[in-house]
Amino acid sequence: MTPDTSTARKEIAVRSIQLMATGTHEDLCRVVHPQATNRESAAEPPACRGRGPDAFWATAQWLRSAFSEMAFPVETVLVDGDLAVTHGTMSGRHTGDMVIWTPDGTVERAFAPTGRRFEVHHAHFLRFHDGLVIEHWAVRDDQSLSLQLGWVPPTPGYLLRCAMATRRARRTANGR
Repeated sequence: MTPDTSTARKEIAVRSIQLMATGTHEDLCRVVHPQATNRESAAEPPACRGRGPDAFWATAQWLRSAFSEMAFPVETVLVDGDLAVTHGTMSGRHTGDMVIWTPDGTVERAFAPTGRRFEVHHAHFLRFHDGLVIEHWAVRDDQSLSLQLGWVPPTPGYLLRCAMATRRARRTANGR
C-alpha cells in the first residue's frame, strides 16, 4: 500500500464515523460503497440493515433521533491493507427515545430520554473496497453509556417512562 492510499483511508475512516453525527446522505454516498454492510445493525431499525449509503444514513438518523449534540472525535487511526481502525469517543445528550430493535425487525424496548450528557469510548473497524467503506463493525462501551444516562440502575419512575416510550415506538413502527 502506498502512503497516499494509507492517508486517504485514514481520512475516509474518520470522515465516515463523524458523518454519523453531522453528515448528509450525499456526504455518506461519497465515502460508503454501494454494497457496504454495517455489522452493528442487528439492534437497529430494519432500514439500517440493508446495504450501502442508504442503510448507513438510516443508522445516522436513528442515532440522531435519540442523541443531540452528538460528536465522534477520533484520537487514533491505524491502517493495515484494506482495513482501518479508529479509536475515539462518542458524546452527546440523550434527548429522544433510544429504540432498540429485535433481529426480526420489531421494537424490543425504548429508553426514554434522560437529558443527560455522555461520553464513551468507541473503536470502529472499516474495510475498504474501491476506495470506499464496504464493511463496518465496532466495539463500544455500552455499559458506561447505560450508567451515564441513568438507564441502569433504573428507578421505578424511569422504568415507567421507558414502558411508555416502548409502547409509543411499537405503535409508530406498526403505523398507528
